[in-house]
Amino acid sequence: MKLPDDIFRLELLQYLTVYDIVRLDTACINHKYRPHLLEKISGVILTGDKDGSMKASLFTWLGMRRIYFIKMNLNFNIFTRSNIENNYVDQFRHTQHVVMKGTIRDDIAMFIISHSPCLQSIDISCKFDFGFQIIETLQSIAEHCTGLQSLSINDCSQITDNGLITISEHCLNLQSLKVYNCHQITDASIISISTHCTGLQSLNLCGCDQIRDASIISISTHCSGLQSLDVGYCRQLTDASIISISTHCTGLQSLDLGRCNQITDTSIITDASIISISTHCTGLQRLHLYNCVQITDASIISISIHCTGLQSFHLGYCQRITDASIISISNFCTGLLSLNLWSCRMITDTSIISISTHCTGLQSLYLRGCHQISDASIISITEKCAGLKRLDVSYTRITDASLIAIAKNCTGLQYLCTYGCNGLSSHKLCDEFKSVSELRNAISSFHYLPSDLTSTSCCSIH
Repeated sequence: MKLPDDIFRLELLQYLTVYDIVRLDTACINHKYRPHLLEKISGVILTGDKDGSMKASLFTWLGMRRIYFIKMNLNFNIFTRSNIENNYVDQFRHTQHVVMKGTIRDDIAMFIISHSPCLQSIDISCKFDFGFQIIETLQSIAEHCTGLQSLSINDCSQITDNGLITISEHCLNLQSLKVYNCHQITDASIISISTHCTGLQSLNLCGCDQIRDASIISISTHCSGLQSLDVGYCRQLTDASIISISTHCTGLQSLDLGRCNQITDTSIITDASIISISTHCTGLQRLHLYNCVQITDASIISISIHCTGLQSFHLGYCQRITDASIISISNFCTGLLSLNLWSCRMITDTSIISISTHCTGLQSLYLRGCHQISDASIISITEKCAGLKRLDVSYTRITDASLIAIAKNCTGLQYLCTYGCNGLSSHKLCDEFKSVSELRNAISSFHYLPSDLTSTSCCSIH
């Protein structure tokens, strides 16, 4: 243990997970150098894991060893107030990002927040116990986390405007806000966010079905640096919101209007709104228009011509779209990575063959319910888009020839769905496959697999 502390901490420990350090500690438990090890690991700040939930025993161990996490993921179906408070030894001192999941009480959340002076990001994906209100948690965030940059609250039916207004008045540096599926949120809180948090860059209001144009117009007016907007399922929005966003937030990179069924392009106003997005927000990379059922080729062609850097395009259930739109996308948006055409029933092989020819880097393609798609499309895609990872051809006209082409050419495929494909020789092949190996085994069992594929290695799912 003669390594200098700075080399040991910065050059060695940073390459180890916390569980590696636990094993190192355990291995040295009876070693004469253990006191030196404990001294060297004390005060170490690790990145932590925002995706994997922490065990209660690890939380206790961190406190005993004075090891700190920048990212902390806590599942409150595991943690109780007593095992946090009784085993707390300043574990949250350096925590910048905290995720809270499970069923939680306000008092537990408030304890964590009040003991985390460096918090920049809070993700609440949990249900609050009956009798406890999230308003107290939000008030605690407003009081203790004035430097907060990101707040995410998911599926919380208890959150109201009062909580978000309090946040907006104190957390002026907020850059990202997500209030997913929070049905009590109205224009009052979002307007307050817009006027106080003018540096907002990302806003997700998906499923907040009381949001109206006033909110989005206020956001566009005050938060001109907005880069990402998700208003999916906000069915009370109209074209007025989108026109305002397009003219003020010209740096927009991601826009989700899924299920905003009142947004159409059949009138002058509506046509102007979608074309305005295309002409003003030319840096757009992701556009989702899922189930915007009145959208026609006029808008999509304009988007493809002006937003040539588009990488992800979702046109599912836009049933008025024709080959003209998809051919235009293929010609101008050659860097496209993901295309969703679920139930676009006017799309034919001509479109998909054009996509395969020009968008050779395509990784995800969803053609479920495109009844005119046949083997010609899929064979062309598999031959020219070798990096394809996800493919849904359910309820299309494909036959065994498509499956053989997929198995032969798409060695990195991670997901394939073939439900409802009556052209396949066996109903047992109408299924979901999670790797090329699964697909090849299924084909082989029905003697469809060419002999030259039997020895080819298959990629597994990561």
